[in-house]
Amino acid sequence: SCDNLVNCAGLFAHEISAMVYGSLMSLSTNENEAAAPKQYFAKGNYYKLEGQKGPFSHLIYPVPEPGGLGVHATIDLGGSTRFGPDVEWLEGIVNPDDIDLSVDPSRADSFYDAIRKYWPKLHDNGLVPDYAGIRPKSAPKGSSQASGDFVISG
Repeated sequence: SCDNLVNCAGLFAHEISAMVYGSLMSLSTNENEAAAPKQYFAKGNYYKLEGQKGPFSHLIYPVPEPGGLGVHATIDLGGSTRFGPDVEWLEGIVNPDDIDLSVDPSRADSFYDAIRKYWPKLHDNGLVPDYAGIRPKSAPKGSSQASGDFVISG
């Protein structure tokens, strides 16, 4: 038994929550107990700058967008410039292991649009798909809570 529990299991936090809430529900006589929080997934895609030197010597963060921080510029240890992440909401995912982490080249147009808001001199064809990651979210796309990464209850 414990007074407080911190579940930081990342992509699989919903499974741990379901186990904990299930155990609590079996002990409870209150029919109005809250259910385990549902988890949603947002894929963040990144593109790498090629064929043009990036003008930045530090990180660039634009105005945040619903569900994320906006397509920002980062510089890796080798001096290469990367842009991302965007927010690609994934629907119907039950098992995070089933998520495709490849970057869809057709997403490049939205990257050009976002980057040119703070770097208009970005060349056409200057971006190549790089990598993607997944962020577990505590609220679905379109929710006023869509930027939420955490649930605190109790």
